[in-house]
Amino acid sequence: MQSFNIRYDTRDDLSAAAQELAPIRPEQLLIQVFCGVPTEQTVSALIKDITTIFPGTAIIGTTTAGEIMEGEALDQSTVISFTHFNETKVRSALVEQNDDLFLAGLKLANNTRQDKMKAAIVFGCGIKNGGAINGEPLLAGFQKACPDVVLAGAQAGDNGAAQNTFVFTQDGYTDKGAAAVSLSGSDLTVSNRFNLSWVPLGKQMTITEAHGTRIYAIDGRPAKEIYAHYLGDNVADRLPASAAEFPLVVERNGMQLARHANQVLPDGSLEFMAPFHTGETVHFAFCHTGLVVESAHQMFDAFSANPCDAIFIYSCLTRKWVLGNDCKLELAPLASLAPSAGFFSYGEYYSNNGENMFLSQTMTVLALSENRNKPSHKDTSPTSTPEFPDHETKQIQDLQVLHRLVETSAQERETLIEELQAALAEIKTLRGFIPICSHCKSIRDDKGYWNEIAEYIQDHTEAQFSHSICPDCTKVLYPEYGDVHDGEVAPKSA
Repeated sequence: MQSFNIRYDTRDDLSAAAQELAPIRPEQLLIQVFCGVPTEQTVSALIKDITTIFPGTAIIGTTTAGEIMEGEALDQSTVISFTHFNETKVRSALVEQNDDLFLAGLKLANNTRQDKMKAAIVFGCGIKNGGAINGEPLLAGFQKACPDVVLAGAQAGDNGAAQNTFVFTQDGYTDKGAAAVSLSGSDLTVSNRFNLSWVPLGKQMTITEAHGTRIYAIDGRPAKEIYAHYLGDNVADRLPASAAEFPLVVERNGMQLARHANQVLPDGSLEFMAPFHTGETVHFAFCHTGLVVESAHQMFDAFSANPCDAIFIYSCLTRKWVLGNDCKLELAPLASLAPSAGFFSYGEYYSNNGENMFLSQTMTVLALSENRNKPSHKDTSPTSTPEFPDHETKQIQDLQVLHRLVETSAQERETLIEELQAALAEIKTLRGFIPICSHCKSIRDDKGYWNEIAEYIQDHTEAQFSHSICPDCTKVLYPEYGDVHDGEVAPKSA
């Protein structure tokens, strides 16, 4: 298995790649294209150039919100990834509609289905009518037809403009559909991981009204008002742009999902890329750069433990915005393991324990390899040391301190709440109208029996009575005695 990546400028770049791949077996060659110039003219020209040099080869391409190549984050460039397998067969398909995404996913799966199919890469258009597309139905449709396949990929971008995105194969392109390739072979090894690194912040909140991808109320208040209340007017006034910095985190199937609003409605409700459900609990979250480094170590260790010939990275645009140059902290180590390429997207596709999931704010990674006993065109074993930072920057140190402060404060708050709830559970209170005799002051209980007031209160509260006598009663009952002080009766002086 041979994998390498190029930055494409002219057709000569493709000719040089073809020479390196020779002899070419078209049915065993996968070409992924990550195009940072989201125009029909650019995409059409790319398809023409690639199909001319590589006739009969499966191509899957997308416009991007940034490109990834060998540990670097790029802008408005075109990166092409070539993966030439020894035994694995590649098949592609294109669907040109997104009015029924479940049906589109079903059709993609059926059109790419193969025997011994182990993995699929899917690129979907990311924008429709000026808004982000919810990719969940597309993934559900694909899973319906191919339930045991590891799925990876993401939604096309257009450099943050949110106007028009394209996906394509060797057969054409579309701005309203999806493209897919399937990988099939008994020697193929597939593994995947993802990195979130967004830390829940502040109190747990409950979604009190949500319909589909729109949240109307959180904790009984308009969704936008919640942002203003907890994060301040500066954040609320900048919505939806500021929502990328402080997404909502919800846990599903043991996995934390981060989602940010992409539209503010006049009634104060917020539109999200993917659905929430009434009754779900959520937190605000912030990106913890220190956890990015920690997760990068864990991801490197996981992938380096097994053979790895090619790595494909599909990461959210918001990570690029929020992390800035710190993107390299999680990209560079992977490049030391194997040739790596990918793009920044408008939502990521990921297989988690057999379930296809639509993610946001994450970096997802797909690693491929073939049986190392098979001959390879060139050695793709790791040859460099992972580029982890020698020391943590002040920003990372400050974020780690902030994280500790927030986490410790939250734990102490939860402990206090639990203690208060336990104390309240022990308290018995009397409420409502209590029938009491106007003469003897006995109280009638729920069963109709009359009880002495002391007995009734002791039975219905935690109070206990001790007996004494008041000054007025002393004068009536014991006139021979004098004053009463603190319940003690003193005899009269002679």
